[in-house]
Amino acid sequence: MLSYMKFLSYCAFILINSLFVHTAAFGHYLREVNTVVKVALPGDDDSLGSISEELKSYLKEGNAKNMAKYFGSNLTLSILGENGVYTKYQSEIMLAAFFNQHKPKTVKLTQASNANNGYQYFTFTLATEQTNYRVFIKIGVGNNNHSIEELRIDKN
Repeated sequence: MLSYMKFLSYCAFILINSLFVHTAAFGHYLREVNTVVKVALPGDDDSLGSISEELKSYLKEGNAKNMAKYFGSNLTLSILGENGVYTKYQSEIMLAAFFNQHKPKTVKLTQASNANNGYQYFTFTLATEQTNYRVFIKIGVGNNNHSIEELRIDKN
């Protein structure tokens, strides 16, 4: 019964937060949430190595809060088949829940590409005690800003 109540309170929290974001109930807070954060890179903004190392570090730490700094205002998120478009805050909560259940042990960059369409793509292998996961990250690049637009985590 207690876990059911926790689940209901979690759902209510996400619903209320998303209503504030979508109805501009917070005003100044909404402007903050909709701001695309620039990834702080040493040197070249288009450096795949710098971005991938930073993402790899956050994945290995299981650090959803730092990953969320680079989320756009909305994010296409898929975690183990749970798909949807979520706000930055909702995505952070869901990613943190994944990391709490699946503690990362090692992370390996398996693929990185810089497409001509203004996107960068990264694929990582995330090893946990239970199993390995494939992490796909799509980053939009424009106006000297980088933001994660899509994040997928699937069993490898």
